[in-house]
Amino acid sequence: MYRLLINQKLFFRILRHIILFLAMVLLFSWVTYFRSEEDAGFLRGFFMVFINALFFFGYAYLTVYLLIPHFLVKKKVLIFILLFILTGIGLSLLKFVFSDVIFYQAIAPENILSGNPVSLSRLLINTKDMTFIVAIFAIAKYARDHYILESNISELEQKGLEAEIKLLEHHMDPHVIFNNFNSLYSISIYRPEYLKSTVKKLKSVLHYLFNESKNENVLLAKEIEMIENYIGLEKLRYGERLDITFRTEGNPQGLKIAPLILYSFVENCFVHGAGEDPRKSWINIELSVKESKLRFFAANSVLEHLCEEKVTGKKSTNENSMRRLELQYPNSHRLTIREKRNEHVVELNMSL
Repeated sequence: MYRLLINQKLFFRILRHIILFLAMVLLFSWVTYFRSEEDAGFLRGFFMVFINALFFFGYAYLTVYLLIPHFLVKKKVLIFILLFILTGIGLSLLKFVFSDVIFYQAIAPENILSGNPVSLSRLLINTKDMTFIVAIFAIAKYARDHYILESNISELEQKGLEAEIKLLEHHMDPHVIFNNFNSLYSISIYRPEYLKSTVKKLKSVLHYLFNESKNENVLLAKEIEMIENYIGLEKLRYGERLDITFRTEGNPQGLKIAPLILYSFVENCFVHGAGEDPRKSWINIELSVKESKLRFFAANSVLEHLCEEKVTGKKSTNENSMRRLELQYPNSHRLTIREKRNEHVVELNMSL
């Protein structure tokens, strides 16, 4: 049914018009049959309605496909009104020539006037009656066109969102890879005894990045595992000069989340915290799950002048993640970013 109403192929367009035409003919044939005082039978009424419908629908087609787009849409209102009336009178005259008054008497007997059946008054009355079909046809066509337009706009918006999400994800990927290989390089030089376990963690991180993170959603447990592996890499990289705390609470099994949403905030703690502070640094990350509600908290130490730069409006390091949250979790998340003295705090509450 949906395909019949929306599909623009010639077959479906013709079929729609045939169905509408026959539906209106059958409807008025039924009205004619039950309101007629003569025992003329249904078929005779159907034949008369069918002939009249040709003129009624002709008026509708001429109005909707010719007069409206060429005159009314172009704001030639007076010309449209004049041609609309003249077209109606002309078709009414043809209808009276090829038909009789049985149908009209059955539908609107109160409007029948004595005398010449093709008088100007009767032509105007018939034109008025034909505008009923014109109105139905115009409403049906423009309602359908509006629905198609809205559907197309919605589809384009969705495609645009998907493209923007992919762009943000692709923008992130090289950044993630570079930082992880940088960690591996540092460990291979300064802590070679940990190289084997580091490679294993890095392999898991890259597998997640190149495979699972390409899905629209991933298991929350996998995202947490990715974060744990990444933190393990960074612990080996920074050693004792970085104090890291990572706590999880609740059962994430069965819940899904957009990939790398949480990871990006974790990575930010290292890149713009310990990565820019040569002194003793700290990071505190907490993640709790209750039913389908997720709370994520990440805080890290920062140099005081870097914190002041963020407050004064320099480019946010969380822009990509914030934009992805807006696109993928509209009205279902609350993100708070606070800049304190020597401290950067991110708190995210979201429904999965």
